[in-house]
Amino acid sequence: MAAQVQALTSATGLISLLNEEERELQFYGLSQLNAVADRFWAEISDSISRIEILYEDEGFQHRQLAALVASKIYFHLGEFDDALNFALGAGELFDLADTSSYVQTVVNHAIDKYIELRSKGEEAEAAIDPRLETIVERMFERCFETKDYAQVIGISLETRRLDLLERALVSGDTRSLLAYVQNDCVDLISSIRLQGQVQELLFKVHMQFESPDYESICLCLSKLNNPKKTAEILAMLVGGQNDDKVLSAYQIAFDLDANATQEFTKAVVAELGTDDNAESAGGPTPMDRIKSILRGDETLKLHLEFLFRNNKTDMNILNRTCKLLDSRMSLAHNAMTITNAFMHAGTTVDNFLRDNLEWLSRASSWSKFSATAALGVIHRGQIKHGFALLQPYLPEDNTSVSPFSEGGAFFALGLIHACHGSEKVINYLKDVLVSYQNDDVEILQHGACLGLGAAGMGSGSEDTAHALMNVLYTDSAVSGEAAALGLGLVMMGSSHEATLKDMLLYAKETLHEKIIRSLAVGIGLLMFGRKQEADPLVESLLNEEDPLLRLGAVHTITMAYCGTGDNGAIRKLLHLAVSDVKDDVRRAAVTGLGFILLRSPEQVPRMVELLSESFNPHVRVGAALALGIACSGTGSKAAIAILEPMLKDSVDFVVEGASVALAFILIQQNETYEPKVGEVRKRFATIIETKNAEGVTKFGAAISQGILNAGGRNVTIGLTTNDGQLNAPACAGMLLFTQFWYWFPLAHFLALSFRPTALIAVNKDLNTPNLEAVCTSRKALYTYPPNIEQPVAQAPVKIATAVLSTTAKTRRTTKKTASDEPSSAKKSDDSESPTKDKVDEDSMDVDDSNTSADQKTQKKGRKTASDTFTVSNITRLLPFQEKHMKWPAGARYVPVKQGRISGVLVVKDTAPEEPEDLIESALPDDPIEDEDDSADAEIQPPGPFEYPFDSEHA
Repeated sequence: MAAQVQALTSATGLISLLNEEERELQFYGLSQLNAVADRFWAEISDSISRIEILYEDEGFQHRQLAALVASKIYFHLGEFDDALNFALGAGELFDLADTSSYVQTVVNHAIDKYIELRSKGEEAEAAIDPRLETIVERMFERCFETKDYAQVIGISLETRRLDLLERALVSGDTRSLLAYVQNDCVDLISSIRLQGQVQELLFKVHMQFESPDYESICLCLSKLNNPKKTAEILAMLVGGQNDDKVLSAYQIAFDLDANATQEFTKAVVAELGTDDNAESAGGPTPMDRIKSILRGDETLKLHLEFLFRNNKTDMNILNRTCKLLDSRMSLAHNAMTITNAFMHAGTTVDNFLRDNLEWLSRASSWSKFSATAALGVIHRGQIKHGFALLQPYLPEDNTSVSPFSEGGAFFALGLIHACHGSEKVINYLKDVLVSYQNDDVEILQHGACLGLGAAGMGSGSEDTAHALMNVLYTDSAVSGEAAALGLGLVMMGSSHEATLKDMLLYAKETLHEKIIRSLAVGIGLLMFGRKQEADPLVESLLNEEDPLLRLGAVHTITMAYCGTGDNGAIRKLLHLAVSDVKDDVRRAAVTGLGFILLRSPEQVPRMVELLSESFNPHVRVGAALALGIACSGTGSKAAIAILEPMLKDSVDFVVEGASVALAFILIQQNETYEPKVGEVRKRFATIIETKNAEGVTKFGAAISQGILNAGGRNVTIGLTTNDGQLNAPACAGMLLFTQFWYWFPLAHFLALSFRPTALIAVNKDLNTPNLEAVCTSRKALYTYPPNIEQPVAQAPVKIATAVLSTTAKTRRTTKKTASDEPSSAKKSDDSESPTKDKVDEDSMDVDDSNTSADQKTQKKGRKTASDTFTVSNITRLLPFQEKHMKWPAGARYVPVKQGRISGVLVVKDTAPEEPEDLIESALPDDPIEDEDDSADAEIQPPGPFEYPFDSEHA
């Protein structure tokens, strides 16, 4: 039979059988057509109506076969809806085990259709064809039979079948599947409601174990915003007096501080209450330590220790740039201020400011504001001494002397306490908003609003939001701009209905462009991570005639779908990037692609390659920033290949954007790992040295140098945490940084995106023991880039004296006469006074041969030794180095959390009876000199800046 089918050259005879009266002949014809449908579908398609008639004939016994043949024909015709409808009618004849393209395509289309109907709500779910549900159920059963649980999880999440998700989780390796769903799937769910339901299911499955993974459970609870249950788990772990459980509680607290919002961690601390059993003389209890960790005190202290101890800032870069830039220009002064802030971010080292007070005194107006605010970036995390560090610049007795410097100090105070604002700091900055009533109040309020936004980020405090809203309603362009940004930061991710309504209403009423632009950013921050909840807002903003409101729609899409890779959001941004009439909207739309795809950086170069060559320079700079944001710290060769030609662009701000993007991508890379690093660094230096280069181009090159060397060369751009979770403050800081093109002080917010690349291990007392981990890779890949060489003045070269031919002839004659002397005399003379040239020449000959042999031996030895090296505690550990790291066998200290080796790790001491070798802190206990303590301190606040313009505001 197969041979006969193969020998067919036409299906005309088989088709004619369908017109016969006998059912057996019709059945035979359909059977043969089913076998040859892939070959003769074009010919059969002319008779598709006859096949459909047979299917609709309820008296025909083989209706399902007719449906299967019709389905195949429609598949080849590209009519997939019809192909699916007839495949459903084929029933069991539609074989899911078949691996043909026909079956796979129809099944995929069926699943897509099922997903579409399930996502439309309960009414659409009720109208789903039972046959469609049957085919999807059969697909699930087939996956269960083959133990393809990952596919079941993916489809069940798309189709919102949580019953099948739970069955998959408990059927396979439950713990690994739970981790897969939590780390790789949950954040990609577009519906916030469904995301919460999945987290509840994960919590339920976790709790079924005899020994639950409380770290993962608390992560679920933080996503569910359930501080009460989280506090109960922490109290339970500590209350058992079990050392292993206490250490686990510490690690959970560190992870919550890194991954959860400020609002959540404060709520957990409040739920934990006070420890009535604490002994005042017995030191801190485990519960006290947990509260300290949740408040951020311990993490900030450890990060300060790491950044200060390992600071490798190349001061030659700063000093040379300072000499080349004209400090009388505001643009150049801002460039140096921001560059210094980035290079010393979090290190508490402000020597450059101390050594260049004369240069600093040339700042005027807002340059002065930015210079003072830079102290907040440099001393970020010094929450214990924040007020003392800024005391020389903060106003006294509500009397403003230098409003720009004092406004910058308010901003700096917020940056020091970023995401960890205490009540004292928040209340102080709120008082500033109402305490000053003079001509310069808007400058002071501007700094205080930005400081409030940074310190109260993610706190969701309605009191703080109300104070900022009052400033917004004053309709001052300067203070209202900062108030709008502060509102977005404080209420970040809350989608607070009343606040959103007020911001939208005011954006349509005010006439100040600066306020509308800031409200556009603030609204985007308010909807951070809200995904589909933000869609109605986006649609309403896109229909506005005001381009700045459409800009708000772009920022809302960017933040709502940040890190999700959502195809719908990408389509909207790409459409706006090529169709909107406003350059601001187009630039922001392209830049937003980097935020949405930050977890899939390999997709971005291909997506923006054509946009990087657009005729519109705003689109080109947006493409550059998108590459930098998505590929930050990766050293992506594809991204570098697109950005390098943009350094020669004819438009200055495109070169600026390309420089910043390259700095993002190459941060913490050296020439051994990525050879392009050296070329890019030299390119930045060349731009700064070129006298006729545009000021904006030099600005971009200068701050790019600061980014490449950020945090003493010990931080990276961390838009995700060490656990792979989205880092909300970092994403907010990056969004605000991208607004520096119209307001330079916003560049300081990039410090929120800096993540220390460190191995920091702490013991049960939260002290740092001396320990080592092993890296099974070449050490040269992870070394710090070399410092630039200072130009050395060369000594004048002695010009050779001209020798006449007659003089040369006389010398040869004298030399010949000397050679005729007795050999004994010659030997005596040579032994007593050998010529220096001969000795040196002989010595060099001997040294060359010996050195060459030694070098060969050493090189062979290095080749073996450099394959493995050790990394100590509180030292730099690069992200791409982590996969080569492991804990040595038989080590005394073992991490509580397996599978991670970077960030803050709690370790268990396997030999507690032996004395510990602890690492002493390099930071002074009190960086501020007290009146009663005249001892020298390593870190002191720089003296007040003496500005020549201060007298104008006296």
